[in-house]
Amino acid sequence: MPGIRRTAVAVAAFLLLGVAWATADSPPQHALPAGTTIVFVTDAPLDAGRREGDVVSVHLRNDIVLDGTTIAAAGTRAKLVVGGTTNPAGKRTPVVTLEQFSIPAGLLPVTTTAPIVPPIPSGAEIAAKTLAEVDHIGDRWSIRVPFPFALSGDQPASAYTPTPARTAPARVLIKPPPRPTTPPLIATPTPAPTPDPNATKIPSR
Repeated sequence: MPGIRRTAVAVAAFLLLGVAWATADSPPQHALPAGTTIVFVTDAPLDAGRREGDVVSVHLRNDIVLDGTTIAAAGTRAKLVVGGTTNPAGKRTPVVTLEQFSIPAGLLPVTTTAPIVPPIPSGAEIAAKTLAEVDHIGDRWSIRVPFPFALSGDQPASAYTPTPARTAPARVLIKPPPRPTTPPLIATPTPAPTPDPNATKIPSR
């Protein structure tokens, strides 16, 4: 028994040491959270008479820096795209969206913090926010789009017993057997009576 205990202690110590080595060797992870506020500046005016599909160039006002590294430099381009939505009544409403903001890690989705209502002059500042998280692990950068909803980590109650699901029995349509048909009645001819030879004879004169 003492030998077994020593072996178990040695194995546990080796595992803990291995975890410590792996943690020390793994590079630190940092992230730029989704929802980070950034500001863009328009390069041209956005007139009220713009049609759907028109594009106006904008640029990033300040650098985006994470862990001492510039994720996106000031002046990085993006686009204001004129589009539209249709309401239930069938009326088309113009909508301006912020798109095509590309950084070295890839395309970073962003959105304006308030609706853009033309006209907007050139040089106007547009507040926006990021819609994805930028992860920095070692020398690698990645863009991770979060779930549209928060996942709950609550554990189900142990005393709760769910009701078993039951499927209703299927209704089988059985075709009824054919009804017997009654043959038509055919009249049977009645045979003519046979004369009786012992019948009374009428005497002849």
